[in-house]
Amino acid sequence: MFRLMKLRPPSGWLAVGWELAIVTLGVLIALAAQQWAQERDWGHRVDVSRAALRAELAEHYFWSVEWRTVTPCMLAQVDSLRQRVVTSGTTLQPAPLFTDYNFRFVVRFPYKEYARSIYDAALADGAVQRFDSAFRRELNGHYAQVNVIEALTRQNGASGQELFGLSRPLQLDSGVRYEMLRTLDSLYGRIAFMDLLSGQLIDHVVKVGMVPPAARTRREVERFGTVGFCKGQRLPLRSLGEAMTPVSN
Repeated sequence: MFRLMKLRPPSGWLAVGWELAIVTLGVLIALAAQQWAQERDWGHRVDVSRAALRAELAEHYFWSVEWRTVTPCMLAQVDSLRQRVVTSGTTLQPAPLFTDYNFRFVVRFPYKEYARSIYDAALADGAVQRFDSAFRRELNGHYAQVNVIEALTRQNGASGQELFGLSRPLQLDSGVRYEMLRTLDSLYGRIAFMDLLSGQLIDHVVKVGMVPPAARTRREVERFGTVGFCKGQRLPLRSLGEAMTPVSN
């Protein structure tokens, strides 16, 4: 019969145990260091994303305050055109056609593009998921409303093109008059709805704590063409303080 021999390491089991413990500890330290480095990298990326979002949201804030500032002016323009269509006889009394930097219009309203490239990039690389839940919730709501505003802005642009006809002495039968009034009524409703949405965008920016300084907001808004047009035509404007007041979602 063969005798079973006991295996005994040259230095004993205690030495082997120490070596295994040292190796295990080294692996754990390496993993911890790797995780720390990853967390530090994510922390930096989140900080960079937040800083970039601040700039993007500031632009949205300026556009929103501008819209709310000029809403009374835009509604007054539409009301004047509706009155013109209603009171004209069989031939339309032509409305003034304005030109500003080769841009022609019968009704002046802002036409802004709301950038979202920073937010989309933060979504793509996962940074948004590392924002705190309240911040993330406000961002999601904000950019969902941005999509709605951009769709409405495109509709406004189409209406603006249709309204060029009001600058000509059109023959006004009942069908033409109806179509003109329908276009004006739709534009009036969108302007009022976008006023509400703009106030809610301001509310999102307020809630995430990224409101630009009031002095900078005033400088930005007052340089916009629609504000200058409204002032030049002596049309009503909302005060900046009221325009900056958020509307709760």
